[in-house]
Order: sequence, then C-alpha cells, then structure tokens
Amino acid sequence: MPRVTMLIALLVLLPGILAGSSLAHGGHATPVSPAPSGLPVAAAPFGLGSVVLPNDQAGVEALFDRLPDEMGGEPLSLGPERSGERTVASYGESDPLFGPSLTLQAINFAEGDFFPRDFTGVQFVASAAGTADYGAETFGRDGNLAWVRAETTAAVAGDRPGTPEAARPIYTLAWGELDSPWLFTAAAVDAEGLRTLVTAFVTAATADQATPVPMASPRVRAG
Repeated sequence: MPRVTMLIALLVLLPGILAGSSLAHGGHATPVSPAPSGLPVAAAPFGLGSVVLPNDQAGVEALFDRLPDEMGGEPLSLGPERSGERTVASYGESDPLFGPSLTLQAINFAEGDFFPRDFTGVQFVASAAGTADYGAETFGRDGNLAWVRAETTAAVAGDRPGTPEAARPIYTLAWGELDSPWLFTAAAVDAEGLRTLVTAFVTAATADQATPVPMASPRVRAG
C-alpha cells in the first residue's frame, strides 16, 4: 500500500502530516480533471445507496447529532463540531501524529478554500478514483451517489536523525451526490472500524426518514 497522499491527509486531518504544510494554511488543490460519467455503476457499500444525504448545514448537524456516543468500543472524543467547511465527529484517543482512530466528516466545498468552490462530492470521487497514488480499491456510481473506498498507509518521519519512521494503516470511504457541494468521509485504522463508522452514518441518516421518535437531550456542540 502506498504512503498517504495529501488528498487522504486532508480528508482525515493527520496532524503529523499536515503540520507545516500548505494544506494547513489555506493552500489550493489542483485536482485531476474529473469525469463523473466515467465511474462504473456499482452498489455503494454498507447500504449508503439507500439513504438521502443532507444538503445543507442544518441537515448535516442534525444527522451528526444522531450518531452514537460510542463506536466499536471507542467513546466519542470530538464533536460533533463545526470548524470552517467541516463538521467532524471522532472516536477513540487521538494520536499526536495520526489523530483519532475513527473519524466521520462532512466537508462543504462551497465554504472551503482548498478545493474549487464549485467542486462537488461526485467530482472529488472521480478525481480520487483517477489518481494512481490515492490507494483506491473500489469505486462507483449508485444512482445519484458516487463513492470511493481506499486503503493506504500514513507514514511520518521521525523528528530527529535516526528516529524511526512511524506508520499506520488508513481505511477510508468518501461519498457524495451529483450537483451537491457536500462530501462525506469515514476513516478508520482497520476495515471493521470503517464498516462500523459507515453503518452508524447510514443508521443516523435513515432515522431522519423514519417516523419521528422522542429524542434524547441534544449534545452541546463545540465550535
């Protein structure tokens, strides 16, 4: 598996890789020319093709508020919180180099300054699928939804001469809809963690389409 690319680093917010880079200071991406129509027709994993994605900030925050307080034995450690164009929920202890072990994000390209402001989730998927070092394993288009699943390795050099390089596997899934500026991402340290994250997202998204039920006291959101 290749070392992590900056596209993956941006999606999972790896502190040891982003520190001091242009990505941490409002740099701009030069994505591969996207061709969404070239994505193969394939069912989205973990039931993603069955849900309606939120298309505004209020809907995103409502979905993230329905996420559980624990996933895969890891407690909620961050969020849900909004920071700029991102809404983030993380689970597990945060490693100083690699961040938390489980992270869900919603990214609004229209509010950011790294990707073009008119970029869409589908265009990101098409770009990632066409980038050799992204680590894409599978990708496709399921109706109006596009998705890309990747496996890669985050590697950070030691901070002193002779210090060994640190590395950690990263399993990611990114998905978005045609003509929507929203990209949703899940990142985990193993395949089972990725499944847990995306399944919880699907459950939270599906709850919004079901008959309303009494809700627990809302979380206090940071940011």
